[in-house]
Amino acid sequence: MSEEMPRRFDDVRRSYYENRCENAVKALDKRSFDARWFSTTERAVEAVLETVPAGSRIGAGGSVTLWESGLMDALAERGDDLVYHRPDMEFERSIGVRKEAIACPYFLCSSNAITMEGELVNTDGMGNRVAGMIFGPQTVIVLAGVNKLVADRDAAVTRIREVAAPANATRLGMDLPCVRKGRCVDCREPANICRITTVISLKPILTDLKVFLVAEPLGL
Repeated sequence: MSEEMPRRFDDVRRSYYENRCENAVKALDKRSFDARWFSTTERAVEAVLETVPAGSRIGAGGSVTLWESGLMDALAERGDDLVYHRPDMEFERSIGVRKEAIACPYFLCSSNAITMEGELVNTDGMGNRVAGMIFGPQTVIVLAGVNKLVADRDAAVTRIREVAAPANATRLGMDLPCVRKGRCVDCREPANICRITTVISLKPILTDLKVFLVAEPLGL
């Protein structure tokens, strides 16, 4: 295979990703979200740093995307006050931090799925992340890779059940049926992390919800 062939595949893939992001942003705009897309993760991170003033108090939901993108490290390096729960925290402290995070002026998270119709679909166990996306912070920034884009609500639920939920349960070291089977089986386990599902179909009235899409895969 010539060297040109892999480059050609990369160009096709990049064009496809960018086209999906561009059309998703148009749909999100029609629903009053402040939506933007970026060709690279680095550019999206720069946009977040430009949007959130240095020295801000920033809450964050549990998110592989925020760490994988380098955003959390970049915010910490410039001295922002970051509020987020960690696996090594004692339970009561972890709950307290979750409550503090959604009371911050700025809240960062990702989304389990974003439809090409312009809706955000998410499933939580405790509900702190989806609560923070809807009400509390003045500004919410949802950072999401192109892999989170799906056709519609049904496809969003399918992605959550077959990809996001089992992958996150695996990440958290949980012994759940979805981890063993690689897909949701609608279990009733005490440790079930799929208890609350929200659909944000329009920008919340009092929340400046921004959606920053990246034309690269990010997160789970």
